[in-house]
Amino acid sequence: MTLVPVYELPYFVGNVLSALAILPEKHTATLVTLKGELGSGKTTFVQEFARKLGIKEQIQSPTYVLMKSYPFLGERTSFGRLRRYSRLIHIDAYRLESPKEFATLRPEEFLNDKTALVLFEWPEKAGGLLPKPDIALTFSAEGVGHMERIIDMETGSDVEQ
Repeated sequence: MTLVPVYELPYFVGNVLSALAILPEKHTATLVTLKGELGSGKTTFVQEFARKLGIKEQIQSPTYVLMKSYPFLGERTSFGRLRRYSRLIHIDAYRLESPKEFATLRPEEFLNDKTALVLFEWPEKAGGLLPKPDIALTFSAEGVGHMERIIDMETGSDVEQ
């Protein structure tokens, strides 16, 4: 677990991006799950993550629409490397009442797209319909200052289903 002051969130996001960069190529989407209580910093993380990846659009929580997709512009990153992903998909499943509602998003379409990078808030609401995440982040604001969060990051074989 890492204690992350809010002003250091960009550095933590950089660590997550580095972890993604060394993941082996897959034939399915790359999945990053974000767990934590309301107000623990999940959406703030997604906003910084998208900004670091060059997305200019204002990232807002898709709580009511459940899912938003943001295309990456250009075939190369700001560092000149070929892009591994063509789009960022942000899902906020907080309002899902059942896994059946998750199925209405047609997850088979985006989860089978190897060029999709999926950030999924509240993965427990999908009721086991998600594959094992590539990276699992758990956020907590309990017991820390107003401007700090505890973030636990699990990658690869350490990630629990």
